Amino acid sequence: MLNLLVIIINYKTPELTKQSVLSVIPQLGENDKICLVDNFSQDNSVDYLTKFIKNNNFQDKVNLIASPINGGFSAGNNIGIKSEAAKYYLLLNSDAYIKEQALEKLIGKMHESSSIGIVAPQLIWEDGKQQTSCFNYLTPTNAFLNAANTGFIRRLFNLLDINEVAIPLDKHKSTKPEWLSFACILLRGSLIQDIGLMDEGYFMYYEDMDYCHRANIAGWKLAYMHEAKVVHLNQGASNQEVIKRLPEYYFKSRSRYFLKFHGHIGLLLANLIWSFGRLISVFREIIERKPSLFHKAMPLDIWKGFFTSA
Repeated sequence: MLNLLVIIINYKTPELTKQSVLSVIPQLGENDKICLVDNFSQDNSVDYLTKFIKNNNFQDKVNLIASPINGGFSAGNNIGIKSEAAKYYLLLNSDAYIKEQALEKLIGKMHESSSIGIVAPQLIWEDGKQQTSCFNYLTPTNAFLNAANTGFIRRLFNLLDINEVAIPLDKHKSTKPEWLSFACILLRGSLIQDIGLMDEGYFMYYEDMDYCHRANIAGWKLAYMHEAKVVHLNQGASNQEVIKRLPEYYFKSRSRYFLKFHGHIGLLLANLIWSFGRLISVFREIIERKPSLFHKAMPLDIWKGFFTSA
């Protein structure tokens, strides 16, 4: 059995995947390996990565698996997890690379308690600024907070101990997270044996919240390791001047999560009060002449997801 297996999913990003691998290699121990899973890129990714592995003599440390289908984020990681038994598994985005001693610090956090099943690092941008890594569960009430986007309502709900999904950066070290970003995440092998693999019903989005929720229900603890730093480029998702319409699978995954943990009534309630919150934010945008925070099709997409959940 390996001590650590690092799993990196590639989908048409071979150059980024290469940089991710190069950041991991120097930190691997004798009994550690990397598994690259190409999620049916149908470009030059497999050839590119095969040559990269061979040219750098990484054959003993890096294994490349070409998936015959693109089953999504969960499915790709499950392929890697099933490829070799390990005490720990690090899931690492191809658009992320780890800083010095990050692996050592993450595993060190695991060693603090056998009840810790999931550990997340501090995610940062290339300039060193911190990203959000720690979150509260998505619920019907904080879905309303997100849609309303009004300071008064937010402060009122906070007094009632109802918080937004994203935990403020200055509270990452002091607040117990309910779920953690899977841009980079360390999983204990015995946790996976206990609760199973990731839910492949999620193509992308919400699979990390789902997995952490399942871990919490089973009694496992989540931990955040601020001293372990991982650069997450978050390609294409930051600083967009134009609000892009989210893909259909985002809303299917959202509905799947609500159905799984809140039932049909919870999903219906979440959609109804999100819609009410959106009416509030639309009114504010008109009165204050502010740009919209949501794509104009989002209300329709949310209800469409209600009827076409994953």
